[in-house]
Amino acid sequence: MNSYNLTIFLAIWSTAFILTRLGLSRMFKLAGMNPLLAWIPILNWWFWIQLVGRPKWYMIGMVIPGLNILFSFNIKLDLLRSFGKVKFWEQAVGIILTFAYFPYLLFDKSLKFVGKAGEKEWRKENLVKSNASREWADAILFAVYVAGGMRALFFDLYQIPTPSMESNLMVGDHLVVSRTNIGMRIPMTPISVPVLAPKEIAGIKAYTDLVEFPYMRLPGWYTIKNNDIIVFNWPADEGFPTDKKDNYVKRCIGIPGDSVFIRKGQVYINNKPLPVVDKQQKRYLLLMKDYITQDFLLEHNLGDFTIPYRVAPEILKNTQKAGQMLIPYHIYTWPDNIKNIKKHGSVAAVFEDIVDEGYDRHLFPDTANTSYLKHQWDLNNYGPFYLPKRGETIELTKNNWDWFKAAINVYEKANIVEQGGKFYTQGGNGTEIKKYTFKMGYYWMMGDNRYNSSDSRYWGYVPEDHILGKPLFTFFSLKKVININEIGEPNIQGNNMLYDVKGIRWDRIFRKIE
Repeated sequence: MNSYNLTIFLAIWSTAFILTRLGLSRMFKLAGMNPLLAWIPILNWWFWIQLVGRPKWYMIGMVIPGLNILFSFNIKLDLLRSFGKVKFWEQAVGIILTFAYFPYLLFDKSLKFVGKAGEKEWRKENLVKSNASREWADAILFAVYVAGGMRALFFDLYQIPTPSMESNLMVGDHLVVSRTNIGMRIPMTPISVPVLAPKEIAGIKAYTDLVEFPYMRLPGWYTIKNNDIIVFNWPADEGFPTDKKDNYVKRCIGIPGDSVFIRKGQVYINNKPLPVVDKQQKRYLLLMKDYITQDFLLEHNLGDFTIPYRVAPEILKNTQKAGQMLIPYHIYTWPDNIKNIKKHGSVAAVFEDIVDEGYDRHLFPDTANTSYLKHQWDLNNYGPFYLPKRGETIELTKNNWDWFKAAINVYEKANIVEQGGKFYTQGGNGTEIKKYTFKMGYYWMMGDNRYNSSDSRYWGYVPEDHILGKPLFTFFSLKKVININEIGEPNIQGNNMLYDVKGIRWDRIFRKIE
């Protein structure tokens, strides 16, 4: 993904660099070093390491992305100690808010160099042994800085909470997500509860919007392709800044510039069928002689099941003729797995169920709120539609307004209104416009579990500023299975399925994500 607002990022970075170097140059001077050395990007680390007395090989750690967060913590702490800053608040502010604390030291008249705190002998002679509470505070500060920095800049961790991507991603999988390969998105709300960076804790906002950055992304080396699995912020999570919205993981079906439509469950991109991924789920009607059990689900790698709203009358009629009273379920799995399921003693019959009563669904765009587009699309038959590219100019018409309205007014906040088939700026009182140039590109996300996935078919396209990263591998996986009540129904709390842990999926640990 191409960089975005790189100029703004460089302006913010330059400001932070200048503020930090104001204090650092004074510390260099007080330590007997040329203060101009503090202003040389990257190379100043070499002299900083010498100032605090760390070994020269520390420079290697400072230039390796990710590892440099760990090393920078140490040399910041050493620098503060080298100038007598040993109180916890001084070290916490100096390490986390360096750009604010180092300029303050420029005016600290009591500041003086007291020794090379990176040297083991100096620390042994000059540092007072900390009590238990201070040791815990120091450990927490280290964890917050290192883990929070890694999470904000390079990698994120994500747990699969729902079965929308099964069987390729299972409930209980824990993923390592790269933020950098597609281009690192700079945090938009930088002041928040660190490490986990949740949006709320016990219903209380876990961030402040007093400081909000615009959407900025650094250059990456990988371009998102059709069928890539992507982690993103859920656009429909209203009322929160973009980077605090819930994280979702889906397969990216369409990328900016694609024309997309779905016919009979097959996705077409630019009039060509999109290759079907391995283990893509289909929906089946399962008729059982006994209630479904957790053992049955585990045995056949079934991540979820539902109770069907309807069962074809002819199927029920045939089972009654056979003198059996069977229990219907909807299961979601890939075709090869059905062969084994049919052999189970509790299974009476299995039928592929592709019928979707989609006219009753609230698919995107919701026709109750559209002026011209009154579709009758369903999960299997959807579109056609077009995904705009950043910088692309389109002519606004009655035919495309309902489709592009969310992109233009919700995500790009252009405040354009339609009146009688014409389009105006500034709430309808401004200038008539006929064309619009998109500020961002838009993506289309769908789950591999096509009949049991809350995806773009329900809430629409994903703007590029919502894209978080690309999962690399599964680093851990818990074997989770749906909790089932006494009459064979899945237990649900609110809108969430309840799951029981039945062990560890050892075969999925450090498994590459395709």
